[in-house]
Amino acid sequence: MNPCFPPLRGQVSAFFRLNHARRNATFSALAAEGLQDVGQPRILFLLGEEGEDGALPSQQELAQRLHVSPATIANSLSSLERMGYVVRQSDAVDRRKKRIAITEKGRDARGRCIHVFQRVDDQLYAGFSPEELEQLEGFYLRMLHNMEAIGGRAEHCACAHSAPEREITNP
Repeated sequence: MNPCFPPLRGQVSAFFRLNHARRNATFSALAAEGLQDVGQPRILFLLGEEGEDGALPSQQELAQRLHVSPATIANSLSSLERMGYVVRQSDAVDRRKKRIAITEKGRDARGRCIHVFQRVDDQLYAGFSPEELEQLEGFYLRMLHNMEAIGGRAEHCACAHSAPEREITNP
């Protein structure tokens, strides 16, 4: 056994298993909807948010907003572009810079992904009373605060389904 990774017990094990089960349920639900080729729904979620100025984000800006490397975003965009979900356009000022636009197919997939995440979350929180959901949110926020106190960043989640009050999710 690796001493850096103690066996998972108690709350750690439950939290790890819950996160893993939610991911698997989400991937299964996406596949059932024919969305397994989307790969990175967070990119579509972000691209589908209309900016106030209407400017399309660059690959670099997307990488920064999603907290991933430029190489990772380039690979993901290549896949999304190949499937017809996004297009890259040359910047009007700097032709070397690529701006990313979501296509109609991408908007449709984005909406369907949002519904998938919502259904998974509805099932995740099924049977909880409003009071229990409020208490759970309080626990999550306290844990988040604890992590921020030791350097963990609370980054903006590019989740399209974070608007309703009771949702406490991270795709």
